[in-house]
Amino acid sequence: MTAHTAMPRSEQHAVDPDSVATEFTVRASQKVHGGLALGAGLVALGFAASASTSPTGVLRWIAAAAFGVLAVICARAMTIGALLVADEVGIRLRIRNEWIGTRWEEIEEVTVLRRRHLLDDGRIAVHLLDPGPVLGAMSQASRKVTDANRRLTGTSLAVPFGLTARPSNGEVVQALHLLADTRCPVREQL
Repeated sequence: MTAHTAMPRSEQHAVDPDSVATEFTVRASQKVHGGLALGAGLVALGFAASASTSPTGVLRWIAAAAFGVLAVICARAMTIGALLVADEVGIRLRIRNEWIGTRWEEIEEVTVLRRRHLLDDGRIAVHLLDPGPVLGAMSQASRKVTDANRRLTGTSLAVPFGLTARPSNGEVVQALHLLADTRCPVREQL
């Protein structure tokens, strides 16, 4: 008969350094977009069913078309995979249908704005040392999105997470810090 020694509780849940995730992702929330697509589709059908050729009926056709467009946009968002992928090499972000990638050594810093409440989205912002070559290689449509990002968030390359997009790890700052190692600072924005 062998004697078993009980491990302390703190050691039972210790993290093995070899098991640390080698990738961090932010993906669109399938549940949120699916619910919005279904709801908008049902509202569009309701407006279309009650529409006619009268002036009020024409407004209902317009409302049906608007909700139909919203349903299609939400359904399309369900098909989009990752919005951001970070690994040991660097970070790749999806801007519209383009992937923008950069190595950790080319990043000045990554800032993470945490979610403040349930209906608020957080944000991961990537500040490049020299954004010119990366932004110059983008299509015109993607550049418009990055310009809007810069006006709203202070950087061209930013991805929201929270209600509409889910990170693969709830500890966003820690996960990115482990991947960046000492090549790039990862800070929490207060």
